[in-house]
Amino acid sequence: MIGSKYSPNEILQILNDFYNCQSVFDPEVESGEILNFETTISEWRRICDLVEPKKLADYYYDLFQLTTQRADLQAVLLQNKNELRILCNYLSEHAIKQSISPILIMGQRCMTASIFKTLTSNLETRGMQTKSIRPSSEFAPIFQKHGAMLLEEVNKLVPGSLSKFEYRDNWIVKTGIGLNLFSFLTFIIVPMVWHFHWILLVPLCIGITLTFIGNKFRPAKESIGGYVTVRDLILGMDVQAKKLSE
Repeated sequence: MIGSKYSPNEILQILNDFYNCQSVFDPEVESGEILNFETTISEWRRICDLVEPKKLADYYYDLFQLTTQRADLQAVLLQNKNELRILCNYLSEHAIKQSISPILIMGQRCMTASIFKTLTSNLETRGMQTKSIRPSSEFAPIFQKHGAMLLEEVNKLVPGSLSKFEYRDNWIVKTGIGLNLFSFLTFIIVPMVWHFHWILLVPLCIGITLTFIGNKFRPAKESIGGYVTVRDLILGMDVQAKKLSE
């Protein structure tokens, strides 16, 4: 793969891109944090609820297709007191950032077309069906199905392109979740003062049903990077790539 090296800042941006997505969609992840070079490996793993160091090393080794000794990266992550600066410097030194060159379309050099072609090609290589994806395709439904893969490939190509996420359940799901929480509380409290009765299961059944039905509809708010269509994503990547090259 022809390309250049990432800067340590770009690697740190990728780690923050991953964290920003996790903090919105994974309830086990701490929200409101910003990873920096002084964040320790231990703090990073706790904030992001990450797997144990050796598995984490395997993930980043494969993600960046490193050719160094796998044990070297494991050694970096096994030291909990190491700062993210060490990890970012290591990946910056050994990972290759894929280059994107403009392609000619009707005599004009077009970077956005090249970004779209490169991204879809990388996704196809990983097994994703992209033939039906068009620039006009809605981005959120695609992200719902292939979020992890898209997050990885987009931000490996252009770090910082997919970093802002917002999600809020619709009122049906919220009602269902509220009933489920109410039911669990009654299961704990009622037996303390009175005997358990099957009617206590009714709110739980209704809550589960509402949650299931609500998930069939659009959430009240869902913003993936602020992009509505795939075209918006590609344009955003183009803008971010220009910022990184300045």
